Amino acid sequence: MNDKKVMQGLSATRGSSFGIGFFRLLLKFGGINRACEFVWFIALFYVLFDHKARRSTMPYLRHRFPKAGSFRLWCYAYRLMVSQGQSLLEAAVVDSGTEYSINSENDTELRDLILKSKDGIILLISHFGPWQASMSTVLNYGRNVTIVVQRDQNVNVDKMMAVKNSGLKINTAFTDDLTGGVLDAMSAIERGDIVCIMGDRCREKDALLIDFLGEPARFPFAAFYLAAKYTCPVVPMFVFREKRHDTLLFHFGKALYPECHAHGHHRRESLRPYVAAYVTELETASSRFPFQCYIFEDVWETR
Repeated sequence: MNDKKVMQGLSATRGSSFGIGFFRLLLKFGGINRACEFVWFIALFYVLFDHKARRSTMPYLRHRFPKAGSFRLWCYAYRLMVSQGQSLLEAAVVDSGTEYSINSENDTELRDLILKSKDGIILLISHFGPWQASMSTVLNYGRNVTIVVQRDQNVNVDKMMAVKNSGLKINTAFTDDLTGGVLDAMSAIERGDIVCIMGDRCREKDALLIDFLGEPARFPFAAFYLAAKYTCPVVPMFVFREKRHDTLLFHFGKALYPECHAHGHHRRESLRPYVAAYVTELETASSRFPFQCYIFEDVWETR
């Protein structure tokens, strides 16, 4: 068998049933800290042999650490892959009901929005920290939740890990459906749901180029267009790992109220200030916790 094909295929094998079962046992009998320590060994294998996975970290790392040399970037890729694996375990711990410390920053505005109105709210989330663990916590705000996500190629790696066994109702819309999840998101806003949409992954043909880490990068604007259409707020949210592996910090940005009265290209440009405000929050978060930002695609590649 061709060695190159084997190496490229490693990315598709991550998240096997055996691997997930092993870590669930480790979590049960060793606890979150022991399980997260073991991730360092697993990630070492992938950073050494999974060239595709390692390459996918480089665009972000080169922009985050522009002065780093090749060896340091390799070490940073290792650390980033470890952090992502640990985030999945932390989400599993939240799902299991194990006591976990959760702190919030700037959530007063979101609580007020929920209390004062039954209208839908868009929560702009990011591939940052243990973001999978956020869904159970978002339900605590007393609203139904709809999350718009990309479907995983490997069904064993469950993006809904933190709500899978919670018994709580969360609606899921997939971006690879015919409408890109837009119709489901619109229906959810009309129902008054909290609608969670990714703000850092652009699957649209049209994107806005916003300066991010020193260079223009592609960011989606669909969430802001929906907010303008339904006159609802967009609240950026980030989930950070604090201390060791026993405390999560939920950070909420200032609510944005997009307005869009233009058409065509001008419609997109009218949303630029709101997308830029989110990107500023994302850049601040990546400066604060650089190894919890999981942007594994080259958003700086302008097509």
